[in-house]
Amino acid sequence: MLHLSRLFTRAVRLWWREFLFLLALNFIWLLAQATIVFGPPATASLVAVAGRVIDGELVDFSGFWRALRANFGVAWLWGLAQWIVYGVLGFNMIAYSGAASSGVLALRYAWTLLALAWFAINLYFWPLYFEQADRRFTITLGNAIKMALLNPSFTAFYALLALLLIAISVLSGLLLGAVLGMWLALWGTLVVRDLLLIARHE
Repeated sequence: MLHLSRLFTRAVRLWWREFLFLLALNFIWLLAQATIVFGPPATASLVAVAGRVIDGELVDFSGFWRALRANFGVAWLWGLAQWIVYGVLGFNMIAYSGAASSGVLALRYAWTLLALAWFAINLYFWPLYFEQADRRFTITLGNAIKMALLNPSFTAFYALLALLLIAISVLSGLLLGAVLGMWLALWGTLVVRDLLLIARHE
């Protein structure tokens, strides 16, 4: 698991190389989340830019807007999936929050694990999407699930570290919120590329 931290360190170094542009891009991404409509496409575009930064390509705002337009439809399929899955799980947790039976307690644990599993799968989704030739939503989602199942302990640790980073970012406000999206995009792309490289050599 140590290479997770090395990949994160590399992600931060890559961010530093283009930090003024990526800082501005992260603020655009944050604003897009507030609009709801542009939230999912902006997330896809952020990962697209992250891939170009990693590859050492020239990055600018026009590339971000092109990726936003090109992936708008798939991004909204992904966004709807987030609303449905987290909405159903959240509703179940709230609806049964007052119940104290052992069966309901077991279900609450199961729903929490499902929410964590869905979060982990989505850490892989967009980086995989941009690495694939076939970029259909269902294909990408299936591959993200396979990646999570083939690397269970790695995925669990990665997801917990990402959740910790998000929690620290929320608590710190703009201090880390200004870089969170871009850091996660760079880190996620590096992680997925590393796992694909390992898989190709096995």
